Amino acid sequence: MTNYPDKFSSCVPHTTRAKRDQEVDGQDYHFSNREQMEEDIQNELFIEAGEHRGNLYGTSVNAVRDVLDASKHCVLDVSGRAIKRLIGADLYPIVIYIKPRDIKWILNNMGEEANEVQAKQIYNKCNDIEQQYGDLFTTTIEEEDLNGVYKRICDIIDHESRVDS
Repeated sequence: MTNYPDKFSSCVPHTTRAKRDQEVDGQDYHFSNREQMEEDIQNELFIEAGEHRGNLYGTSVNAVRDVLDASKHCVLDVSGRAIKRLIGADLYPIVIYIKPRDIKWILNNMGEEANEVQAKQIYNKCNDIEQQYGDLFTTTIEEEDLNGVYKRICDIIDHESRVDS
């Protein structure tokens, strides 16, 4: 997707951690205090949020809207609950579920990072996600190689963009 910066973008996440020297507020992160971010989470202004090492991180509805307002597709990797939040915020996501063919496919595409036990856990989790949230998916991709996955994603986004216009 980085090959098409005029079409696709990620959004700027929010965090409560301290800004580092080279970071730019609003470009690398939206830096916030904990109290404000917790209030915004309670008010459902975030599609997803969590805590890591004592700091909050999250993706706000407005951060996604900023990308859409720039006439780009916002590329997100989110949970099923976040998909529901996107739909609830009238953001009309194109939800593409990339389904692994089998445990062997996971092992082949994760390289040395995964062993068979981890691959089996990932495969089972993928099946759970599909059962729980499958009705929210625009489409499911089950390709043999990652280049095929990439091509299908581009084709689907192109098609869905024309349908929505």
